[in-house]
Amino acid sequence: MFGLGFNAQAEGTAQGHGEAPAGLGDGAPHWSYSGEGGPGTWGTMSSEFAACATGHNQSPIDIADAETAEMKRLQLSYKVTPLELLNNGHTIQATYQPGSTLHVGNKAYALAQFHFHTPSEHLVRGAPAAMEIHFVHKDAAGAIAVIGVLVTEGTHNMAAEELIAQLPGRGGETVKAASTLINARDLMPDGMDYFRYMGSLTTPPCTEGVNWFVLKEPISMSAEQISRLTAVMGQNARPAQPRNGRLLLDATSTR
Repeated sequence: MFGLGFNAQAEGTAQGHGEAPAGLGDGAPHWSYSGEGGPGTWGTMSSEFAACATGHNQSPIDIADAETAEMKRLQLSYKVTPLELLNNGHTIQATYQPGSTLHVGNKAYALAQFHFHTPSEHLVRGAPAAMEIHFVHKDAAGAIAVIGVLVTEGTHNMAAEELIAQLPGRGGETVKAASTLINARDLMPDGMDYFRYMGSLTTPPCTEGVNWFVLKEPISMSAEQISRLTAVMGQNARPAQPRNGRLLLDATSTR
């Protein structure tokens, strides 16, 4: 019953930014996840970061009290891509070559990259998961759609090991391995039911107008795998932001 109104709202764009942290040496103010450069100060560091403090549709959020709605299925047409990992000083980011697409109804978004946060940024009824992966997509007009996948501590993840075995350990370092092919779909669960809401980038400049799809079903990684990623990235989760009356949809019934 919410489909038409929500889809109209989702036309907002976040022009010029990906859902990824600003990297080293890009001229932006230095920000971090703790201390003087922590999340509470992001909005005052630069006029470009003002939305981090003044925005009303910020991410992440605590996922609770969602409205059940019939929504479009998430249809993925992902291809394999050569492994390319960047340590940008805030996260580990896997860059994706063109040609992989997320379809939501009549909208098509190209997969640009995915990256990691530990612990998870989105909460579920107040509780974080061990980790979260953000799969960042853009459409032709620049609108951003992010699929969030929660990661719980459990069994060893073979698909994740392909990346973890070759992590760039220093900020600014890139690892390229053309002989190692990865498929982002392998880092997602079988089930694609999701929660949907309108939010923002979770890192400066915190641009709003981002279409968020947080999958209900998590994937698992071993404690050792999570520890290896955390050792390189540190803890890099922005605290949950106020809902401010935003509609959060539970897309259990999809079509």
